[in-house]
Amino acid sequence: MHRSIPLLLAGALISTASAQQPSIFIDAGPVTPPDGSGVPNDGYAAAAPIGGVWNALDSADFFGQSSFTSAPLMDASGAVSGVTVTYVALIGGLLDFGSDDGSTFGDDDALMDDISFGSGATELRFDGLPEGSYDVFTYAMDPSPSPNFLTSVDVATSTSGSQIVGGNFSGGFVQGVTHALHTVTVIAGQPLVIEVDTASFANSLNGVQIVPAGLADLVGTNYCGPANLNSAGLSARMQAEGSDVAADNDLTISCFDMTPFAFGFFIVSDQTAFVMNPGGSQGNLCIGGSIGRYVGPGEIQSSGASGQISLVLDLTSTPQPQGPISIQGGSTWHWQAWYRDTVMGLATSNFADGLQIDFQ
Repeated sequence: MHRSIPLLLAGALISTASAQQPSIFIDAGPVTPPDGSGVPNDGYAAAAPIGGVWNALDSADFFGQSSFTSAPLMDASGAVSGVTVTYVALIGGLLDFGSDDGSTFGDDDALMDDISFGSGATELRFDGLPEGSYDVFTYAMDPSPSPNFLTSVDVATSTSGSQIVGGNFSGGFVQGVTHALHTVTVIAGQPLVIEVDTASFANSLNGVQIVPAGLADLVGTNYCGPANLNSAGLSARMQAEGSDVAADNDLTISCFDMTPFAFGFFIVSDQTAFVMNPGGSQGNLCIGGSIGRYVGPGEIQSSGASGQISLVLDLTSTPQPQGPISIQGGSTWHWQAWYRDTVMGLATSNFADGLQIDFQ
């Protein structure tokens, strides 16, 4: 589902982004072999805590130019966001380079074995990000490789400071070798700006991942999304925080972007399915088999003004039609939220996307 990013044409695409903070992944440099190594596959995470869909910042679109602005980028789910990136060579023009690092294979090869760069300092400006705190992974390792080829990476207004990146991929993703990591707070209407410059012989950019800060504490993988829009114009989404070690029994699940002031509850199964609009619902059921419902005291909740519900799970007492069971390590389970909704004033229901957790 990845794509090359064409030059921005006013009004060519319509953003579907909401106020929810998106995750944006970009692979920079030549895309097509032999100069390029392609684009990482959907779901690839690199050094970030989550994987997703990658955009290609293809140097064929901007080679020799002093600046380039993309069309709206896809977020990690594959939906078109309201975010664009402008790539600027502050001195000279934008260039590219590809080389085979023998330590990289597959998706790692696609991300790290080609770069784009300027003859002087370069800048990436991301416009359209909703306000909030973000973790920014900037991959800046020259694929030659040489320990003497070092790139300086900074993110404007971040307190993480300027970082030097360079070395050899043989040890996998290591901050300071393969990438820089900055945390930055974006103010509404302001861009997120990454500054890349030469520290020693190099000014390299392999790619960028921008994710909401704190995702390292999240567990599980979202699927079956984005969910169908609800009457608030949002796609409800699942999230889990805690530990994926079953014996820890430390897991909280949440659903965000529900219809405000709607009652809902969570459902669970060890199997997936796909049933469109069950019982006239506006959403899709994404779990199957034996489905348990969290409908005990305090488990049916109102989403309130924020449009969200959360529940601390007891993994030793997971509801199932034949009675509660204990989740064990080595098993995989799936959750959704089922909630009330309206269509043209008529009562109906809707579903969030699905969340899969592989327990250890």
